[in-house]
Amino acid sequence: MKIEAIRQRLRELGAKPCHEQRLLRAWLQAQSLGSGTRRQRAEDFLPLALRDALPAIGAELSALAQVRSEHPGADGSARLLVELADGQAVESVLLPRAGLCVSTQVGCAVGCQFCMTGRDGLLRQLGSAEIVAQVVLGRSRRSVGKVVFMGMGEPAHNLSNVLEAIELLGTAGAIAHKNLVFSTVGDHRVFERFAQLPPGAVKPALAISLHTSDAQLRATLLPRAPRIAPAELVELGERYARATGYPIQYQWTLLEGVNDGDDEIDAIARLLSGKYAMMNFIPYNTNCLLYTSDAADDGESVYLGGLDF
Repeated sequence: MKIEAIRQRLRELGAKPCHEQRLLRAWLQAQSLGSGTRRQRAEDFLPLALRDALPAIGAELSALAQVRSEHPGADGSARLLVELADGQAVESVLLPRAGLCVSTQVGCAVGCQFCMTGRDGLLRQLGSAEIVAQVVLGRSRRSVGKVVFMGMGEPAHNLSNVLEAIELLGTAGAIAHKNLVFSTVGDHRVFERFAQLPPGAVKPALAISLHTSDAQLRATLLPRAPRIAPAELVELGERYARATGYPIQYQWTLLEGVNDGDDEIDAIARLLSGKYAMMNFIPYNTNCLLYTSDAADDGESVYLGGLDF
């Protein structure tokens, strides 16, 4: 389901823009759709047809994402296996310090060699409302002030739905734009689309999965990622960082004997020298299998797709 479909349903029931925004805000804060404000009760504010339909609308929204199982971590994080309305499942991860990692696809087409998610390929895209519903689910459990699009899937392959979700989360969802983090393996379409965002649009922070400074090795590790040289990716990221004022978050999964040598350290220093960026080194977790609950927990990590976050 797309967010626009929810808006259209509300309009058909007589919602004006003010009613629409109030209901979307209530949903995004994991509150009852019929909840009022200190000045206005729902029964005094919403059109009758819309008011009568709220229980059915609320049930439909709740069905978009429901917890099938929850697996707490020793660091205060929690992996949520989230069931979608069609029975498919994705993972969301509640992170320490009010963070939440959400999925954007069921499966993934990139097929990174160190990630479990891509083993079965892409099963389907998530609609924008399904992406937002994961945030609502997270907020029903704890405060969420930061959302990272680093779960199952490659956000660049579901760009319109992800950006629609980001726009709503950064407006009615009251999440700071720099705390909406779009993670990608690198795709020219992302940089082109971000450059075209109109003034006033929500512009997320950007994380780029780099993993190596060697283009040939990167093609091996990320077999179906666009063939963009690491140096070019860094330059593209730098332009966006300077334009938005948000540093780029580069992701580097540490694979013993593959990309953890002194040569890579020297290359990172050259690539990122003077850049508005940060590097996030991610220890590879060999014990993790997607959708399992018995993964070894080192007390510091959240498990998702074979990586430690």
